[in-house]
Amino acid sequence: MSRYRQSSLQPRFVTGLRRSWAMLRGRARRWLTTTFPGGGRTLASLTVIAILLIMTGGITVNLINQLLIARHLEQELVAAGERVRALQATTQALEARVEYERSDAAVEAWARDLGLAREGDVVIVPELVPTLEPAASPVVAPAPTPLPPLPPNWQRWWRAFFP
Repeated sequence: MSRYRQSSLQPRFVTGLRRSWAMLRGRARRWLTTTFPGGGRTLASLTVIAILLIMTGGITVNLINQLLIARHLEQELVAAGERVRALQATTQALEARVEYERSDAAVEAWARDLGLAREGDVVIVPELVPTLEPAASPVVAPAPTPLPPLPPNWQRWWRAFFP
């Protein structure tokens, strides 16, 4: 034990670590010598150690793979959550649109676009008023001729705005 005396340069935990390591090493050697005859350096003991190392390595690789897969799945979950939120917003907007389309205000706006009127509304139909030019001499008016039939309403509006 004098070998592990605490010096002024080494902190106590380093000395404690060294003692623990030495104790572990001694226990491992005793286990090897009692379990495997021949001082623990036989082919069987080396084979067992190699198998344990390989199994430990395999478990470590598998754990790392599982962690990588979990991270990838978490990223996919976040992306799917964002898509769900976007689709929920779209659904709410469409539901609001359907609610408006079922309302009386939408029906009235649609009817007004078609040119329909409500009861009690005054419908004004524009017509072109001919302009009179001053006559140079009095002319006797000919006999009135019958008026041609009126064109459809949309043509009268067209002529009113685009003569």
